[in-house]
Amino acid sequence: MKILNITAIFLLVCFLMLMANSAFICGQATFQVLSTTLTLYRDGLAHCKQQLTLEPWTAEITLPLLSESPQNLLLLDENNTAVDYNLVASNLTAYVLGARSLLIEYDTMALTTKEAEVWSLITNCSYTLTVNLPLNSTVIYLSGSPLSIETKDNTITMTLSPGIWEISYVLPLLTPDDFPYQKDDSNPPTGFPIVYVAAAAIIASAATITAFLLYRKRKGPSLNKILKNNPQLGKEDQEVIRYIKEKGGKAFEAELREQFPDMPRTSLWRLVRRLERLEIVEVKKVGLENQVELKK
Repeated sequence: MKILNITAIFLLVCFLMLMANSAFICGQATFQVLSTTLTLYRDGLAHCKQQLTLEPWTAEITLPLLSESPQNLLLLDENNTAVDYNLVASNLTAYVLGARSLLIEYDTMALTTKEAEVWSLITNCSYTLTVNLPLNSTVIYLSGSPLSIETKDNTITMTLSPGIWEISYVLPLLTPDDFPYQKDDSNPPTGFPIVYVAAAAIIASAATITAFLLYRKRKGPSLNKILKNNPQLGKEDQEVIRYIKEKGGKAFEAELREQFPDMPRTSLWRLVRRLERLEIVEVKKVGLENQVELKK
């Protein structure tokens, strides 16, 4: 009887240890996707942004991305610190090492296609997805019924349930009305008072001189002020800021990559996004390029 009791106790202890170990392992992979937003641009570029919350003991997580070919991939924790990762196809493994939250951002051209004048978005998302279509888009096909749809400032925003979705849309063509200065001048008005022309010329000259003087007075933000207000900046951060300043306060990403060839592209992008979150620079989309501009 004593042997049976000892055996039962031993088995119970082993069972409890196994359950505790299983709970700990599950806890390591616990995360929740708060939001997934996909913003589309006129040239077919899609920018994805995901916000996650993590359990405090999480060491790493793995989740699928919307595309197998992401560009400018960036992972930041709640302290805006870059998070290391490994990407295999579309499966992203992030080494969060105890972070409480994770922000994932990337660009991709692989989600949209164009046939004639019709653009199509095809995506398979495991989470609720918010899609922002390009400005002035007109939806001509939806593969299902969205959870919600609204229009604000001529931009259509849809909330989609998890699953496979296809959205087709068209963009407005340019018309002569879009060029207000290209009007028929075959019959220009006659008898226009010359005094008005002279006054307009004087005003234009004064405005030009004023703008030039303001430009001479303010040649962009002070480099010393930026460095003084941000003592945490590293050597590479300061070099990038100094180069942008020398370029007149603006520089394209391609120029930065050419200027700093020894810095990996991903590392350079993380650096720029870190400066953006510190409100030192502002990143603007100019065509297919990102332009980095020092804030005033």
